[in-house]
Amino acid sequence: MAKPSYNIEAVYGDINTIDGYFYEKSDKSEFTHGSISKYCPYNSTFNSGFCMNYFQMARSGVINLLDNLKKYNLEYDKLAEYAILFLSYKLKQHSEHKSTNLNTFYTKYIVNNNDDYSKNIKFNGLTCKDIIDKKKNLMNTNEISKFNEAFSILVLLYNEIIKNKTSCEKCSEKANDFSKNFENLNEDSNINGNTSYRNLLSTLSNDYDNFKSYYAEKCSGCKDIPTLPKVKTPPSKLIPALSTFSVIPVFLGIAYKTIFKKKIKKNKEENEN
Repeated sequence: MAKPSYNIEAVYGDINTIDGYFYEKSDKSEFTHGSISKYCPYNSTFNSGFCMNYFQMARSGVINLLDNLKKYNLEYDKLAEYAILFLSYKLKQHSEHKSTNLNTFYTKYIVNNNDDYSKNIKFNGLTCKDIIDKKKNLMNTNEISKFNEAFSILVLLYNEIIKNKTSCEKCSEKANDFSKNFENLNEDSNINGNTSYRNLLSTLSNDYDNFKSYYAEKCSGCKDIPTLPKVKTPPSKLIPALSTFSVIPVFLGIAYKTIFKKKIKKNKEENEN
């Protein structure tokens, strides 16, 4: 496993920070940190940015996230993956919005508000929409929501590292939870049979492996962090086709021998007569 060219601990640190800017509390009320308003729509009453609802906060949150992550020089595809994972995860957190279709949200709050995105953030000339579009096909089905638990566990694990709360017992428990969740995703044909989802699973696998390496250095006495299996690839469809073609010559050979034997027998009978 190659260590990423960017600071993976800092990436998850920023994800965790922005995750804490807005969320639904246990009593169903919403918590909002002032920092989330940075990319909210302008409100003339407040003479500043103001998010009227949770969807606008989610939109502001993902802009904020990309604006923070751009300093790590991540590839566009990687930025898009983290943005989409974050959006799916935040929508699923809210009891009223957990069934929201991500593609529907994206169309209404990002595509149809592209002017806001264009003026608020640029990454080497690309808007937030341009970046997310790199992996837009991840939002075409509800499969993306299957990644929410694994992603949330990684955010928690990296947060433990950042706060230097590397409790062996807690990290081992959460790492095992991640491992089980990963195995379920890895066995899902809708995941391993789709190139985009398979790549996303590889991203989470690599992020976990980097956590595991870091954790091993800091907590030499902890041996209970599981190792993940390789990301599965679907069986090649070329093999059955090759098998079919290999059977054809055998069949033709048998047919030829049968015809040849019948011809010899017929000639023999004619000669005897």
